[in-house]
Amino acid sequence: MIQKGSMLLLVFFLFGFTVVQAQVTVKGTVTDATNGDPIPGVNIIEKGTSKGVVTDFDGNYSIEVSTNGTLQFSYVGYATQSIAVNGKQTINAVMMEQSEGLNQVIVVGYGTQKKGNLTGAISTIDAEVLENRPVSNVMQAIQGSAPGLSLTVGNAGGSPGSSMNISIRGVGNLQGNGAPLVIVDDIPLNDPSGLNNINPEDIETISVLKDAASSAIYGSRAAFGVILVKTKSGKGIVGHEITYSNNYIYSSPTKIPDMMNSLQFADYFNLAATNGGGAAIFSTDVLARIKAYLADPINTPVTVANEAGTRWQQYTGSNANTNWFDVMYKDMVLRQQHNLSFAGNEGNLNYNVSGSFFDSPGIINFGDDSYERYTLNSKIGSKMNDWFTVNANIRMSREDLDRPSYDPGLYLHNIARRWPTNGVVMPNGSYSDGSEIPFLLDGGRRLKRDFNTNASVDLIFEPIEDLKIKTSLLYQRETTNISSHTAKVGVIEPDGQERLIQQNNSFVRYAYERNYISPNVVVSYEKSFNEKHNFSGLVGFQQERTDYSSVQASKNDLITDNVPSVSTGVGEDNVGDSQGGFAIQGYFGRLNYNFMEKYLFEVNGRYDASSRFSRDTRWHFFPSISAGYNIAKEEFWPIEQVNMFKLRYSTGSIGNQNVKDQFDNILNYSYIATMPIRTNLWWLGNDGRPNYTLTPNLISPNLTWETVKTDNFGIDIAAFNNRLQTTFEYFVRTTDDMFGNSEPLPGLLGATLPPSNNASLETKGFDFNVSWKDNIGDIGYNVGIVLSDAVTKVTKFRNPNNLLNNYREGEYVGEIWGYETVGLYQNQAEIDNGADQSTLYGGVWFPGDVQYKDLNGDGKIDRGQVTSDNPGDLTVIGNSTPRYLYSLNAGFDYKGMDFSMFWQGIGKREVWTGDAYTFGAVGNQWQSAGFVEHLDYWSESNPNAFLPRPTFRSAWRNQQVQTRFLQNGAYLRLKNVTLGYSFDDYIIKKLGLKKLRLFMAGENLLTFTKMSTIYDPEATGGSWGNGKIYPLQKSISLGLNVQF
Repeated sequence: MIQKGSMLLLVFFLFGFTVVQAQVTVKGTVTDATNGDPIPGVNIIEKGTSKGVVTDFDGNYSIEVSTNGTLQFSYVGYATQSIAVNGKQTINAVMMEQSEGLNQVIVVGYGTQKKGNLTGAISTIDAEVLENRPVSNVMQAIQGSAPGLSLTVGNAGGSPGSSMNISIRGVGNLQGNGAPLVIVDDIPLNDPSGLNNINPEDIETISVLKDAASSAIYGSRAAFGVILVKTKSGKGIVGHEITYSNNYIYSSPTKIPDMMNSLQFADYFNLAATNGGGAAIFSTDVLARIKAYLADPINTPVTVANEAGTRWQQYTGSNANTNWFDVMYKDMVLRQQHNLSFAGNEGNLNYNVSGSFFDSPGIINFGDDSYERYTLNSKIGSKMNDWFTVNANIRMSREDLDRPSYDPGLYLHNIARRWPTNGVVMPNGSYSDGSEIPFLLDGGRRLKRDFNTNASVDLIFEPIEDLKIKTSLLYQRETTNISSHTAKVGVIEPDGQERLIQQNNSFVRYAYERNYISPNVVVSYEKSFNEKHNFSGLVGFQQERTDYSSVQASKNDLITDNVPSVSTGVGEDNVGDSQGGFAIQGYFGRLNYNFMEKYLFEVNGRYDASSRFSRDTRWHFFPSISAGYNIAKEEFWPIEQVNMFKLRYSTGSIGNQNVKDQFDNILNYSYIATMPIRTNLWWLGNDGRPNYTLTPNLISPNLTWETVKTDNFGIDIAAFNNRLQTTFEYFVRTTDDMFGNSEPLPGLLGATLPPSNNASLETKGFDFNVSWKDNIGDIGYNVGIVLSDAVTKVTKFRNPNNLLNNYREGEYVGEIWGYETVGLYQNQAEIDNGADQSTLYGGVWFPGDVQYKDLNGDGKIDRGQVTSDNPGDLTVIGNSTPRYLYSLNAGFDYKGMDFSMFWQGIGKREVWTGDAYTFGAVGNQWQSAGFVEHLDYWSESNPNAFLPRPTFRSAWRNQQVQTRFLQNGAYLRLKNVTLGYSFDDYIIKKLGLKKLRLFMAGENLLTFTKMSTIYDPEATGGSWGNGKIYPLQKSISLGLNVQF
C-alpha cells in the first residue's frame, strides 16, 4: 500500500509540477495590416500553456501571462504570429492576411495539420464556398469544388430529396461499391447520401482525402477515399451570437422535350405504321376532327364516345392537342429554407446550437410530391480545467417525402409515350384515362419518413504538455418508416357509369432500423526541438458495430380506401422481416516528422479485422508512407516570389470489406453456409402456403479483403505571398483481389461456386487546381480552375471467351461497342451494292434506313461471335466514363458588395440513348414518342435528315448502337451566380446588429452542350429509359443573413 501511495504521489507531482513565475496582465488591440480594421475573434494563447482568450468585437483583449512568456496570435485567413512579452503590459498585434496560406490548418484523419506540411493528397472545401452558394443540398454545393471529387446525377434526377452519385478519382471497383467514406464530426455515415441530412449552413470545413496515405488510418471503410466534414462550433466566437438566414428559391425544369402538335403526331405515326407494312393508325375522320380542334379548340370537343356510348375514345379515336409535358409539370415552384443558430464562447464554455427547416415541393402537377427536412445540430465544449475537456455533440434530422404511390419511374416513362391527341378532361368533366392524372389524384399516397440521430461524447485529457488522450463514444441511429397505399381509381364514362381503371387496392407498412456504436481511444503527442525538428504521432484503437433490421407487412383488398391500413385489408397476410450486422476492429498509428518544414515524412498503419471474413482471413495490416520536399525553403532557392515548391510522393494500401456477390448483395457472412427460408407461392396445404428452405450455398473460407493500393505524385506551388496557389497530382490506383466469377460447375451439382478473390483493375489519372486571390485597392477578387481525369482498365477478370457482355482483361471501363455508320441509304442501288445487313434484320431494307460499315470486309454486317476476338463488325465507338471534369470560379467584392460565379462541366463523354427519346418511332406505337426533334426524319424531300425513316416494324433495323446517333455528352453549365451586399458597420450598429447581408442567386441558368436538345446533358439516365428522368431545375433565389 505504501509503495502504491508513493507512486501515486509521484505521478501527481510530475503531472502537476509547474514553475512559479511572475505574472503580468497584457492588454492590446489586434488589427488588419491591410486596412487597419480591428479583428474580432482572434485566438490568443500563451505558448506552452492552456491560457487563452479571444479578441472582442473591437479587436481588444486582456490576458494574464508570465512576464517572460510568449503570446501567439492566430485567426483563420491570417498568418499566425508570436510576440514575446518581455514584461510589457501593452502589446498591439498587426496581422497579415494569408488567405488559403501554408499555415492554414487542415482537418486530416484523427487530427489536423498545416497545409504546408501535408504529404498526402488532400483537398479542402471551405465554408466560404458553401456560404457563397446558397443551396439547400450539400452535394450540390460541393460539386466541382475539389479536384478528383465527382458528383453525378442518379436515376432519381432532380426529384425532391434526391441525392447524387459520389466518387473520388473514378471507378473504385467493378461491383459498384466504390463510394467514399463520409465522416461528419467523427461519425461515419452509412451512405454518402447522408450528406443530404446536413444543413449546409452548419458546415465549417470539408476535407477530401484521396490517396491511401491520407485515408488508410480510417481502415476498411475508407478504401476509396474519405470526405471529412466538420460542423461549426462556438470556438472563436466573441461573447454570444444569434444568426438567422433564409433563402426563397423559385425553381423550374432545366429541360423538357417539346412534343409535336396533334396533327404532326398523327401524320408521323401514320407514316411509321405504313412504313412498317401496316395500316394507318389515324383514320381520315379522326384527322378531320384533329384539324377542326386545332382551328377552333373552344367549340370542338377533345373526343367523342364510341358507338355504344359507353366509352370515351382515346388514342386513335381522340382529337385533342395536348402537350403532356406542359400539363404534367408545373411552370415554377417555390422552395424555402430557414436557419437559426445560437453560438457563444464564455469563459471555459463554448457552444453552437442550430436548427433549420427546408421545404421543397416537387414539380409534378396533380401529384403534389414534396420533401421536407428538419435538422438540429448541437455542439458543446467545456474546458473543465487545464488538463481536462469535455465535448458533447448531437445532430438530428428528419426527412419527410410525400408522393403519389404511382411508380415515379413508370410515370416519367408514360409521359414520354402519351399521345397529344388524348385530352386532359373529357366532355363530361372527367379526367382522361389516357393520362396519369386519375392515378396521381386518386391512386393513393406513399409517405416516407427518415429519422437520423448522431451523438458523440469526447473526454480529452492533457496530463502533460504536448500529450493528448482522447476517448470517444460515437452513436448513430437511423430509422425509416414507409406507408404506401394503392387505391382503386375510376373514371366516369359517357353513360355516367364509373369504370375502374385500377381495380385492386392495398396497403404496405415498412420499418427499418439501423444502430451503430463505436468506442475509440486516440493518444497523440507532438514536440519540437530547437524550432527545427518537429515530431508528432498518434496511436489509437477503434471498435465499430452495426446492426440493422427491417419488417414489412402488406394486405390487399381493403374494405375502404378512406382508412388505409393493414388492419382494414381482408386479403392474404404478407409479412416478412430481415436482420443483419457486422463489426470492425482496428488498431492504428501515425508518425510525422519534418525538419524546418522543409523535409517532410509521414508513416501510417492500420491493423484491421472485419466480421465479414473468416477468423483465418479477417485480420490484415495496411501500411502507407509519404514524403515531401519543399525546395523553396532551401537557401539556394533562386525565386524569391515562390515561397513554396513542394514535391511529394505517397504510397499505401487499404482493405475493402464492402464486398458483394453476383446478385449485388453485400456479403456479411461469406464464410458461412446459409439456408434462405421462402414461402411457396403456388403450393397450397391445409395450413396455407408452407415455408421451405433452399439448398445451402457453397462457401469459400478463403475469401478475404479487396486490396486498394495507391501511388501518388504531387507538386504544390505557392507564390506571391500565397496569392497564387496550384497543385498537380498524378496517381495510379490498383484494386486487387476483387470478387469475381468462379469456374462453372456441372449442372448436376445444383449449385455454383462462390465468388473468389480473382479480379483486378487499375485506375490512372491526375488532379489539378490553380487559384489566384488578390486585391486592388478596395476591390478584392479571385479566380480558380479545377481539372481532373481518371481512366480505369480491367487487368484481371475471369472471362475465358472474352465475351463482350462481361468484363474482359484489357477493357477500359465504360467502353461502348457498336457499329460505325456509313449514313442513310438514299436509293435502292446503294442497298443492292452495299454489304448484306440481313443478319441484323431479315426483312426488306429501304431508302432512309441506316447503312452500317463493313469493318472486316466480309460483305455482311454481323456481330461475329460477340467476343473481343471475333466481334464481327462491332468496334469500340466511345466510352461513357466522364472525362476531364472541370470547374471555373471567379468573384470580387467591393465595399460590401460581392459577386461570384461558378461554372462546372465535363470535357469528354459519350452517351448512347438509343430509345424513343432519340428515335421517336421504335418497335410499335405504344412505346414510341413524338417530339419536335423527331420531325427531322429521312424522306425523298428531306434526304439530308438526321433521323432514319420512321417505322414501327423493327427496332433492330435502324436502332443498333452506332456512331451516327452516339451523343456527345460533354457540357459546360453555370451552376451558380450570386450577387450580395453586406451593410457596413455604421448601419448595422445603428440597427443593433453584427451582420446583415442580402443576396440574390441563380442555379443552372446557362448550359452549353452539343447533345440533343431533348436531353439535359447532366441527367441522361432513367430507370425506364434514357431521358425518362425527373427533371433537374434551374432557380432564382433571394435571401438574407442577419446576425445579432
